[in-house]
Formats: sequence, C-alpha cells, structure tokens
Amino acid sequence: MSLPVPDVLHRIHTAEALSPAALDMIKVLALIAMLVDHTNTLLMTPPEPLMYALGRMAFPLFTLIWAMNVQRTPERLQARANRMWIWAVVTQPVFSLAFAGHQPWWALNILFVFAGVTQLLALQYRFGAKGMAVGVLLLAILTWPLSPASYGLTGLTLACGMVIVTGRQPPVVRRAGTALCILSLVSLNGISHLLSLPEDTLLLATLPTLIFPLAAISMSNWLFPAGDRRFMPRHFFYMAYTGHLFVIAVIVQGIR
Repeated sequence: MSLPVPDVLHRIHTAEALSPAALDMIKVLALIAMLVDHTNTLLMTPPEPLMYALGRMAFPLFTLIWAMNVQRTPERLQARANRMWIWAVVTQPVFSLAFAGHQPWWALNILFVFAGVTQLLALQYRFGAKGMAVGVLLLAILTWPLSPASYGLTGLTLACGMVIVTGRQPPVVRRAGTALCILSLVSLNGISHLLSLPEDTLLLATLPTLIFPLAAISMSNWLFPAGDRRFMPRHFFYMAYTGHLFVIAVIVQGIR
C-alpha cells in the first residue's frame, strides 16, 4: 500500500491527489500517533520502544497537512501566522507543565515551528527578498528553543521543504524540495545515536519516520478517494493539541 518517497511527494503536489476526507484521516492518524508518543514519553516508565516508533509519524504528517493548507490563500498568510502565534503562546504554559522534568523550561512547543515558517511565508509574500531575510532571521532565533522538544533546525527545514514540494514551484525546485524533505526526515529522529546504536536507531527512529507517514498517506488515500468530503471541524488540531497536553499535565501533576 505504501509508495516510494518521491512518488508520494509528487502525487501530494497535485490538488486532486488527496481528497478532503483523506486529509482529515491523515490528521486523525497523526493525532493518534502524537497521543501515543506523549503518553509513552510522559506516563510510561520505562518508555515502550514500539510506542516510540509509532510516534515518529506524527510530526511529518502534521507538517504535510500544514504545508498543503498554508499556501492556498497567500493573501491570508499573515492572518494564519497570527492565529498560529496565538495558539502557540496559549499552549506553551500547558506544554511546559506537561513536560516539566523531561524538557528545560525554555523549550518551545511544536506550534512555534508552524508559526515561524508561516510568518516567513507571510513576510516573503508582502516584502519579497527583504521579508524573507527577516523571516530567516526569525527562524534562526527560534532554532535553539525549539531544539530540545520540537526538532529544532531539522523540523524547521522539513517544514520549509514541505512548503516547496506542495507549492506551485517549477519541477527543478520541487525536486530540490523533495531532496530537502528526505534529508530532513532521515535526520529528524535519532541521527546523533546512529553510530553508537545503529540497529535501534534505524529500526525505531529512522525507518518509522520514513515508512509510517507514507503508509498513513497511502491508506488514507485508499480509504477516502477523490470526492469524499471532510469530516473533522476546522482548527481541530489546535484544540486537540492543547487539550491533550492539558489532560496529560493534570495526570502528571496528580501522579507527582
């Protein structure tokens, strides 16, 4: 059911490749993977390796959905960025409470990745090259606080690569974006442990980061072919992300 990485990314570029219902199904699978991952990290002692592997598909899938949506109405990029900044800031106290003891207090949640790259796109759309330069500076500032818990430079690079792949770019630019996405996905999880723990890193981190998202996309496309309507409410991801962190934070504090 799964397809090679370049073929999947090529099909994603076309508007008819994934129906609205298929996109919603991808969101559901990503939400389940995220819940499994956070439950494993914050509530399981010791963490379960298979649950960790399943959680590796959450961020790539969310990044894909965000990238496909963010460029549909370029004139609304700044409004999208504003909304993402608000959700990121609102979620941060809950995120810090849930991950207290696991991550430093200054670590930022994943919504800042999407807010930062959306802001870069908004600045580029409005101010051209000068706006892009300011946006790149913003991402450089965000890299350090995003590194402990939200993939840092690699996560930002994946988001930028997904924007290129899903946008209206010349083929040669899209091929470069595809290469950037693949490189980012390979480096996203456990790359620093590849030499010391090669088997565990490949089986539980690197391969799941590549294979599980592709399988989720292919399955969603198979279950919901073109024409099926969406079944999830708008902005559900933000509510689910903040809400599940709040519930986990309450459980963690109750255990302590």
